[in-house]
Amino acid sequence: MTSKICFVMTDAVSFNLLYRDQLEYLRDQADIDITLICGGSPEQLATLRARNIGQVVDLDFQRQPSVLKDGKALVRLSAYMLSHRFDVVIYITPKAMLLGSIASAMTRQKRRIAFSVGRPYENFLGIKKRVFQGFDVLSFALSHEVLFVSKSLRSVCLKEGLVNKNKARVIDQGSFSGIDVKRLAPVLLEHKKALRQKYQLPIDAFVICVVGRVCTDKGFADIGAIAQKLKEKNIHFIFAGDLEDTLGESVVETIVKDNKGVYLPTSMDVHEVFQCADLHLFLSHREGFGNVAIEAASCAIPTFAYDVVGVKDSVNDGVSGRKFALKDISAVTEAIAHAADDAHFKTRYPQARDWAMAHFERQQLWDDYLDFYLSNVDHRDQQRRVNI
Repeated sequence: MTSKICFVMTDAVSFNLLYRDQLEYLRDQADIDITLICGGSPEQLATLRARNIGQVVDLDFQRQPSVLKDGKALVRLSAYMLSHRFDVVIYITPKAMLLGSIASAMTRQKRRIAFSVGRPYENFLGIKKRVFQGFDVLSFALSHEVLFVSKSLRSVCLKEGLVNKNKARVIDQGSFSGIDVKRLAPVLLEHKKALRQKYQLPIDAFVICVVGRVCTDKGFADIGAIAQKLKEKNIHFIFAGDLEDTLGESVVETIVKDNKGVYLPTSMDVHEVFQCADLHLFLSHREGFGNVAIEAASCAIPTFAYDVVGVKDSVNDGVSGRKFALKDISAVTEAIAHAADDAHFKTRYPQARDWAMAHFERQQLWDDYLDFYLSNVDHRDQQRRVNI
């Protein structure tokens, strides 16, 4: 019998990036009818529809908070769910999680799953943090089960009393999408040199890649300070990601103008960014998991990162890289300087790829997510792969 699954996200771009290839895989592996509810630009919605995954429902969700617009979105979502019955409803991303949990509970959907992929309020303080925690408490309470994208994210939510332990789950070792180990693979030296020529990077430089959104939350003030301290060394940066705030943009512009780096908008060839580098720098102040770290590891490129929620799971200290105390710029700078001068640095993390492949290969992870989503429908053995 066909199972009806509904995914709710705030913006179509999240389906197109986070769920790239995964939804197609789920569609092809089981007898399921998929509905995707979101908002987003006409271009992103058109891209999502062109993927032919299932029905795409545009309810005009807005990414920026607005009591009036979010209230209208909740009414539209509740009305839609009132006239549609699903076997499973999964709501992902913070706003979609709040609206989706309320609407699906009000309409008494059969099985409701909150999927927490990160906390934008991780470093907030005082009343502001408690308000956002309250939204999560409500979403989790209205859900039958709560998935967390990493064990450390689950742990902090349990510690803060936001979720019932019996509801809280992590699939396998965490990660939302896993890694394509064939595409994200090490390359020979000649290929690495060719990639550096392609991206206009010096062949003999120590190249650091920074992959992901260019903004304050991703540690770009720290990256700017580190780049300034290392200015006299033969170290170059390659940035790949969308420019999201003026601080991040200013840091990247300064490094590029100093002829110490290059910038690429988000690219489908992100694997090449890792492959042409010697080190992946990941100084995010908060993460749900930090998939870029395991992508780098799959390419045999180590990651230097802050030891924060999410990154605790995606960087294996001493195996796939190093973790540092949050905002310990001096320690990170010293470690990078030492790495750049170390003729044997490329051989310091020989187990990085094997570790990434063993824990985060994407097809295995996708199979396990599908098992979990359908566990109450076709009686598959969910306990086989779910960490409780």
